[in-house]
Amino acid sequence: MTKVFITGATGFIGGNLVVKLLDKGYKVKILVRQNVETRRGASPERYLGKDNVEIIWGDILEPETFAGKINDCEIIIHSAAIIAFWNGIWDKVYKVNVIGTKNVLDEALKANCKKFIHISSVAAVGYGENNEPINEQHPYNWSKHKICYMETKREAELEVQKAIKKGLNAVMVNPANVWGAGDFRGRRVTLIKAIKYGLPFYVNAGTNFVDVDAVCKAIINAIEIGKCQERYILGGENLTIKEFLGIIADELHVKRPFLLLPKLPVVLFSYIQEALGTVTGISPRPAASQLCFFGRNIYYNSSKAIKELKMPIIPFRECIKKTVRFYRENGLL
Repeated sequence: MTKVFITGATGFIGGNLVVKLLDKGYKVKILVRQNVETRRGASPERYLGKDNVEIIWGDILEPETFAGKINDCEIIIHSAAIIAFWNGIWDKVYKVNVIGTKNVLDEALKANCKKFIHISSVAAVGYGENNEPINEQHPYNWSKHKICYMETKREAELEVQKAIKKGLNAVMVNPANVWGAGDFRGRRVTLIKAIKYGLPFYVNAGTNFVDVDAVCKAIINAIEIGKCQERYILGGENLTIKEFLGIIADELHVKRPFLLLPKLPVVLFSYIQEALGTVTGISPRPAASQLCFFGRNIYYNSSKAIKELKMPIIPFRECIKKTVRFYRENGLL
């Protein structure tokens, strides 16, 4: 029975992956921090006593905690990362996304694993200057905006490329904006509640939204058919924010947001939060670095993953149904 080592197993994508890998008959070994903050079903304790799950208590920033403990794993999936856009915590994001990735890669090389799958992000790919959907070949062009998440995810991919040159059989997957069931931390609940209680505003922007089930299917397929050194954008539907919010409103049976919010109040609100963040340590939302998203449709082309990784196409309306149902069933909404 094939054994898979997974980092980030208490996160959204990682947690879904563990469940689906077990369902497919894989054995799983997960790396979990002793002080990890989890909610309800995300707790690693749910795996204690399961025959096909082994927990390593450790940290990707402390390679000695998992050194020599993954030599029996044929597959390594690196999912752990920080998703953050506030440049005030750049050093923290860099340590996890870049140094942490390098630590896992170094151990993977020592373990001589058969396949390494790096879960990156579309943030590491770039964006269409003219709002056009882009594919994996598009040159990275976020650097001029100086956003910690984009820069560190890009640097992490460069570390993967270095490991490939040393002989690692590695594949990179780049999920877009992931929704769906299994988010025990309730990252989307605040937005859904705002729409439920009558949020009237939308902003002039757009991006790509994908179901976590489609993402996991593509990642698991990559174990067998993903090609070394290749990147695969794992996306779903390209939607404007107005369309995206409207689909959520339809699922909740409430009025769709109908007022276009000008950029100026968003800018002012962001900079006020930035100033407060330097005192409170609380990340501003949106961060000032994210203001470049406004007025821009950041769209992606996932045809390569659909063709080569057999990634399913799941309509966003179906994804939202699963998202809302999951939150309700788990008392989050």
